[in-house]
Order: sequence, then C-alpha cells, then structure tokens
Amino acid sequence: MAGKKTKLRLFTLAVFVSLLGVIAGIFSQAGPWLAVSDPIPARIDVIFTFGGENIRVYYSCDLMRRFPQAHWVISDYAHRYARLLERQGVDMSRVTILDTCRYTISEVKGFAYWLKKQSVAPQGHADGLTPADSKNQPALSMRPLHIALVSNPLHMRRIKLIAENNFRDPAIRLHCLPVPAERYGWTRHSISRWWETRTLRTWVCLETAKIITFWALFSWR
Repeated sequence: MAGKKTKLRLFTLAVFVSLLGVIAGIFSQAGPWLAVSDPIPARIDVIFTFGGENIRVYYSCDLMRRFPQAHWVISDYAHRYARLLERQGVDMSRVTILDTCRYTISEVKGFAYWLKKQSVAPQGHADGLTPADSKNQPALSMRPLHIALVSNPLHMRRIKLIAENNFRDPAIRLHCLPVPAERYGWTRHSISRWWETRTLRTWVCLETAKIITFWALFSWR
C-alpha cells in the first residue's frame, strides 16, 4: 500500500514538473510574441500614437514625413507634446490631440469615437475634441482607411487585441507599426531572451499579465 502511494506521489510530481517545463517553455517565447509588427504599407491615412515615451512621437514624426497626406492623432492627456511639436515646426493642422485617455483600452475607445465623429460631423465640437482640419478630410474619408498604430514594440500585441475588438469595419485596415526596437537599444536576440534584461523582463511580465486580464474580462463578450 505504501509502495503504491509512493509511486502515485512520484507520478504526480513528474506531471507537475513536466507542466512547469511546458509553461516555462511557452513563457520564454513571450517576448517575440508580444512584439508584433506589420510591414509599413504603401499608404497610411491616419497615424495613432499611444501615450508614453517621447520616442513614440519622434518615430511618428518620421511616418508623417513619409506620408504627407496622413493625419496624426496623439494620445496626450498630460499635454506634453503640442507645444513641443509647434516649436519643431510641425503642421498642427495635421495633428489632433486626444487628452481624455490614460489607459490603452480608453485610448483605443477614444480614438474609435473620434474617428466615428469625423465621419459623421467632421467639424463638430460637441464632444470637446479638436476636429481635423478641413484640408485633411480627404485622408480621413479614404476607403479602405489605413491606420498606423504606434507604440513600444512590447505594447503592440495588447494593442492589436484591443483594437481588433473595437474596429470591426472591414473598410478599416489596422497596421501595427511599433517604434523600431533598435531605437530602444534592443535587438531581436535580446527580445527573444527577454529574461536576461531588466527593462525587457519588466515589460514582458507586465504586458503578459495585462493581456491575461484583458482576456479574462472581455473574451466572453
């Protein structure tokens, strides 16, 4: 009897260790999985920059120069960028600041609401948002509408999941265009071995936890 119990315990332990190994193996791939990135398309009509590091704004400026017909929407609840961009000579008629969103989900929802308002009443101020300049309306009315989503590379998987849950119009094409990893001093190798770098380790663990929370709260809807 004692021998059977010992065997059962050993078997249970072996299964548990095997499961831990499988989970560890899957989690080790979290870095590359989070860093989703699409090729830069031939046309971009709207650039949406998520709030965060200044480097996101600088990369978005590069995209603005590459796509002079595009309109730029920036999530900036702290009003850090408007004066900076003006001093740098950015054409602010091509820029809209969304200052009511503090979290990724609210940023996506706020951007979706703004975009809907532009299509219904491009010059309306009823929602308190600054509308796009009239000369940029042709870009916003393009169909299909190509939208570039800009943020940190390790933020992009969660953005993609949330955005796809909110933008279901087949006439809207979403493109995940994260800031190039090398601008953060990262490489594909460092992202694939994220646990070796403190900053990457923090990003991966936080983003994975937030994605699990998102799935738990919204996957049933």
